[in-house]
Amino acid sequence: MNRPTIRELECFTAVAEELNFSRAARRLNLSQPPLTRQIQSLEEKLGCPLLERSTRSVAITAAGRLFLEDARAVLQRLDAARDAVLRAAGGEVTRLRIGFVGALLDESLVRLLQTFREAHPHCQIALEDLSPAAQLEALSEGKIDGAFLGAPPHSLRRGLASFIWQREPLGIALPAAHPLAAARSLPIARLRDEGWIMVSREAAPAFRRQFDTLCAAEGFKPRIVQESERVAAVLTMVAAGQGISLLPVTMGRFLAQGVTIRPLPGRKPPTLDHTFVYKKASPAPPLADFVRLLGSPGKR
Repeated sequence: MNRPTIRELECFTAVAEELNFSRAARRLNLSQPPLTRQIQSLEEKLGCPLLERSTRSVAITAAGRLFLEDARAVLQRLDAARDAVLRAAGGEVTRLRIGFVGALLDESLVRLLQTFREAHPHCQIALEDLSPAAQLEALSEGKIDGAFLGAPPHSLRRGLASFIWQREPLGIALPAAHPLAAARSLPIARLRDEGWIMVSREAAPAFRRQFDTLCAAEGFKPRIVQESERVAAVLTMVAAGQGISLLPVTMGRFLAQGVTIRPLPGRKPPTLDHTFVYKKASPAPPLADFVRLLGSPGKR
């Protein structure tokens, strides 16, 4: 494959930002003819014009605007990789900032973090306990490098990528004294008249859409009596007998006294798909290794 070279990306980025060949050439310490040849070579490789030239002006095409964002990301990633090598050579510690939902921090995730730490002893992992919505905001603002969410988000901003790294079956959390607490499993249709206590839509919009879809499939709209941003608060209200909730069955390890959780029926009950979201062009060099480990169950 005839790939663009780093120098071509540098030349295109300079011209696209300056919108002037002379200024771009000075910025790159080049004369104008070789700069022009680099741009022409890049356009030939891509098969489309990136710049519109006239004797008086330079403008960037629609294709050029799209390519500019990716070209910048590649150059930033290369700079980050170079800096990481220099830091590693000098024994400097790197830092990976990861967001997570506290209630979803289970043994498999703890083992994953331990495995990564053993392979990267000079990398500090800073964990931020945030709601899914707050994680996505922090990720977009560059405050964290990756985000452990529950249900996959409905959409992602440009520059972000995601994948499902774990699935957990969902169940019904009930007060221990509830008449249905002894049932082996509970279909959602049987709970149409119950009051529900749920994680708020603002904190977990994707999970709430999933809950609404499950109820709609059974022909009813759930009656929400309480909401909270925190799973711990949801469980406390369930324990107090204020209602029931839909949660991963593994939440059993966090259950307050007076709460029980019953699985949903079926060979393939609904699951909460745990999603990891990250920036494709993250400035944190260890992130690529972390993503590879997370996507390889046999290595955890």
